[in-house]
Amino acid sequence: MSQFQNNSPPQLHTSEMLQNLLQQHDRETIRLGELIESLGSRAFGPTLLICALPEALPLPIAGVSAIIGLPLVVFSIQLLCGFSSPRLPRWLANRSFKRKDFEKIVRQILRYLQKFERLIRPRWHFATTPFVERSLGLLFLLLAFVIVLPIPFGNILPAIAIVAISLGLIEADGVLVVFSTIAALVILALMTGAIVIFFSSVFQFLSRNIR
Repeated sequence: MSQFQNNSPPQLHTSEMLQNLLQQHDRETIRLGELIESLGSRAFGPTLLICALPEALPLPIAGVSAIIGLPLVVFSIQLLCGFSSPRLPRWLANRSFKRKDFEKIVRQILRYLQKFERLIRPRWHFATTPFVERSLGLLFLLLAFVIVLPIPFGNILPAIAIVAISLGLIEADGVLVVFSTIAALVILALMTGAIVIFFSSVFQFLSRNIR
């Protein structure tokens, strides 16, 4: 069974899953641990998708990205190590954020997702096997590290890549997984080059001024 499948019926689209989450959590605040638990016992795909969404959408919501950005690293490591389900340390599970902020994020992505889902369908199943999913944990981890770096606007493209790959795995669309993975590798290469150039410039600047 795929680690990216949740406990919802197979015909349930990702957009419907997100709408169900809003209905399940109607209090003013949402604990991160409760949100993850409601996704199901084998919910790496939906979990990574949910955590990457605030980073992928340039919405002016203070605090949300900081709260659910770090779990991307945690869940990527767990997926790579073969955990059967995502787990959060207590201190992270108890972090909470406003429901209205979460709803704003979900409503924004639904505007595009419901149209995009018309193009998504199960295909290229070789790219959505459990082995491939676990292997992608390393790619998710590298993308997550880039996201947590203090680079202005440097989190958006890696987060979009995580959202796209997770969506492909949830919907069993291998075509989306393959092309999103290629795009993610290109993004990583460009971001790595930018980071190397930045630190090289800083080092040269400091070297000249120290002398």
